[in-house]
Amino acid sequence: MRSLRILIATHSPLSAKFGAGQMAINLAEAFRAQGHDVTLWSPYPMPNMTRWWQGFQSIQLMRKKLDEFLETQEPFDVIDCYAAFITKQVSKSGLVVARSVQPDILYIASNLNNIKNKGLKDTVLLPFNYLFAMANILLLLQGWRRAKYIFCLGSLELQWMKKCFPWWINKMIFYNNALSKADQIELAKVRLNRKKNQEEGTRFLWIGRWTAHKGIKELVDFIVKRAALYPQDIFTIAGCGTSVEEDFSFELIQSGRVKIVPSFERSQIYSILANHDIGLFTSRVEGWGLVLNEMLESGMPVFAKSAGGVIDLQLFFKDMLKTFPPPLLQLFDEPIKSMCMDNYYNTFSWKKIAENYIKFIVNKN
Repeated sequence: MRSLRILIATHSPLSAKFGAGQMAINLAEAFRAQGHDVTLWSPYPMPNMTRWWQGFQSIQLMRKKLDEFLETQEPFDVIDCYAAFITKQVSKSGLVVARSVQPDILYIASNLNNIKNKGLKDTVLLPFNYLFAMANILLLLQGWRRAKYIFCLGSLELQWMKKCFPWWINKMIFYNNALSKADQIELAKVRLNRKKNQEEGTRFLWIGRWTAHKGIKELVDFIVKRAALYPQDIFTIAGCGTSVEEDFSFELIQSGRVKIVPSFERSQIYSILANHDIGLFTSRVEGWGLVLNEMLESGMPVFAKSAGGVIDLQLFFKDMLKTFPPPLLQLFDEPIKSMCMDNYYNTFSWKKIAENYIKFIVNKN
């Protein structure tokens, strides 16, 4: 196979701290390992746009920056980018793949629904939010129309896209998300060294931003009910920011039964996983939820709602990936089971993802 000249344009800063940026970096490394010439591009740094009306302006500026960048470049064989970035200039500069990193329209709908339930100020601004949401959706639709192929993140998003946009079925496919090889090595150490919890209670772990679409209402409801039945249990909420305490009683926070870790360094994820027994994943809408991979690869059973990558991971973790919420009246003291991860690693690795990506494009052309 000849070497391809590939541009990966992400709307995220190029850092492993950000999901889309992390995915772009991992995909680029996998393509380069295959011998392809890869350029990674991001519109950052960007001006600080925090006002409610500036979201659409931000996307427009990113599109303009990408157009200007392409004007300085020779044509690419493949341009992999966010659907809303696909201008006429982009569509003429190579074979364009609109690669999804999250179900944008579902996120927009979830955010609008959340705004409706807020205060008077948000209600007054709701018509303007609807207007900006429609503008963003139109950019996405325009990008999908111009793209040669549409790569959905996970089979769940592919199902939704096929149902809503059947006229684009022939150019749709899905890809998996995966951790970097370095992360997988470290998590294998956690898994192999995991021991049965010797403490009296169960240590539950939830990781994510504290926003409505992450299912925080359902999470709080479970914690309050479970804590009333099992006073010895511990619930850690990590990577959540600083507003979590408002949703729990003073007693649960003060007693240490609900532990809040507003943020943590990437290197700390391994010890956090090692020191907990059960993972919780409550998202109503999710791109993938890479925390699922992290928890499962660390040997931790997870109770999850059917969102993001849950359906795809279920095939490989039938005994470990269960439906949220956990049974309220069950004690979780199952012995650690040995796990064969070969089939999982053969599917959920960036090497395999990149191979499938290029194979699909080559076979289609």
